[in-house]
Amino acid sequence: MQKTLLLDSSYYPIQMICWKKALSLFFTERAEVVEHHSGVEVRSTRKSYKLPKVMRLYCKLGKINLVKFNRMNVFYRDEFTCQYCRNKFNAVDLTLDHVYPKSLGGKATWTNIVAACGSCNCKKSNKLTHECGMVPLKKPKEPTWMAMFLKRLNQSEKIVWNDWFYVKVKEAA
Repeated sequence: MQKTLLLDSSYYPIQMICWKKALSLFFTERAEVVEHHSGVEVRSTRKSYKLPKVMRLYCKLGKINLVKFNRMNVFYRDEFTCQYCRNKFNAVDLTLDHVYPKSLGGKATWTNIVAACGSCNCKKSNKLTHECGMVPLKKPKEPTWMAMFLKRLNQSEKIVWNDWFYVKVKEAA
């Protein structure tokens, strides 16, 4: 499926959208095409249209650079790696661990939650990191919007849209 990189009015990357949404934005005159996919067209009964590769919205958007705190975004931030045993897992095999235990007043926030495999989460239980000798691989912090955006792209998408990112893909990886 072909995707389109959507930019705000100042050419800042916002999100990836499907080609149908991209054409809808174009035909309703809410965005302009900045660059087309080469050799890819969509045909109607009377016309053919090049598929947009990059589009820019005409209107200015409000603050959208916040990363929503949820399970999958924590897994992406931690690269699907248990922060205690340092092994990679599928999402279904990971849990969320409170670094400062919930039973001691720890909150579910970016700075207190890490990805952990089931066995490490059970082993750590409701202990503090210094009590059980289990320290997270990386100190948990709120990710930037651009870092999360790049982590969610597959390798071919990173290559296609690399010229449009303020942070080059190689640097963010």
